[in-house]
Amino acid sequence: MTTSHRRRLIWFCQTESVAAQPDTLARLRDRIGLTTIMPESPVSHTSGFSSSAELAARGPFEDWREREHLWPRGRDGIFPPVAGIVGGFDDTPLRRLLDTCARLDIEVWGHLGLWSYGGDVFPELAMRDIYGRALDPRYGRWGTGLCPNRPEIVEWVHDGLREAIARYGLSSFCVDHARYPAPANLHSLLGCGCPHCAGAASGLGYDADSIHARLHRWRQESGRLKYRRLRALLASRASLGEFLYWLGADDVVIEWLRCRAALLAARMRECRDVVRQAAGPEAVFGSDVFAPSIALLGGQQLNQWEQSTDFLTGGSSYGGVVGWASGVTHLAGEGAPALCSLVPGLEEREALQLIYRLFGYDDLDLPDTLEGLSNQALPVEAIYAREIQRLVAATSGVVPLYPPVSAQGSLERVESLCRAVADAGCDGAMLGLNPEDEAVLDVIAGTW
Repeated sequence: MTTSHRRRLIWFCQTESVAAQPDTLARLRDRIGLTTIMPESPVSHTSGFSSSAELAARGPFEDWREREHLWPRGRDGIFPPVAGIVGGFDDTPLRRLLDTCARLDIEVWGHLGLWSYGGDVFPELAMRDIYGRALDPRYGRWGTGLCPNRPEIVEWVHDGLREAIARYGLSSFCVDHARYPAPANLHSLLGCGCPHCAGAASGLGYDADSIHARLHRWRQESGRLKYRRLRALLASRASLGEFLYWLGADDVVIEWLRCRAALLAARMRECRDVVRQAAGPEAVFGSDVFAPSIALLGGQQLNQWEQSTDFLTGGSSYGGVVGWASGVTHLAGEGAPALCSLVPGLEEREALQLIYRLFGYDDLDLPDTLEGLSNQALPVEAIYAREIQRLVAATSGVVPLYPPVSAQGSLERVESLCRAVADAGCDGAMLGLNPEDEAVLDVIAGTW
């Protein structure tokens, strides 16, 4: 490694399965140098935390079992992914896992969610666009976010962190969903524009009313974009910033994106302060982030994140809503049809190529049709390596970098992903792996 930060190999693992096979942890510690685990239960969407009756009694999400019409999975006992810790979960597996890790000297990062999901189950707490409207359900598969500035949600998350530290003796956390919905949810890019967020923005020095009014004018102008002009943007190899500016006569879009990112960074700093006050100044607090190419669109400005967290990691190196090798292509899949609807005469192929170019992907072998985006294999290794380089370029080294590595699939891919992280001089990785795959373990052990 090229920095003085602590080296970590973190296993993003399933709480119940690892608690049932505790010998796996000792083997991975000795086999690959595992230092840390981040356990998550697929039932509770946290590490498997329980909560006191007192905390649960004042929780804003405790009536989720009565909302099966909005959350059908509740019939199977699956908790909705909301902010903080919801009561009524059996924490026996987590306690067993914590005891094992204490004996083995393996660090545990507690895990809970924040804002990018849950608004579909709790619409009264959901984010709103700048006109006060609920998010369009057409984009719901990318997440329907909660408002990050509603006082009851802010207080609830802080109380949950304090109690988890007290109940479980934790001093480290990697929170999830610390973002707005994935940018492929195009409507979410206009949120959150509710009064709570406007007030919080004013506290950070932004004139929210002015920004909202200017955004409205910008949207009217961009809706009149002509085919000839869009082709010129494509031919000119415009950057994303130039594209957003040229759509209107104002830099309000950039200001808006920075404003909404500053709001999330402020909430993250508050959470980190809560953890340090409860667990001590050496406590570790952070979250996963979107791929650097789209991070700002998802509410994460990485230089702000460096000042608000103790590390940077990611959701997955490929696939999934937060996949580092699929974020831009997911956005292209939704953005290309939207562009075609706005610009008469624009072809699907041209719209896709424009989006690839704006995000610096136009030299890669990417599909030129929406059908291809859904069915063709993507150049995962090349995309991921590029995002790792952008992560290093966009950060200052203040905090350690633990990029996500999905150490599953073909051995060649695993080797390529691991090598991209190591060659970039990162401080370790957040691993998704099958502990029984000896060939993959050989690759990881040989890389770090």
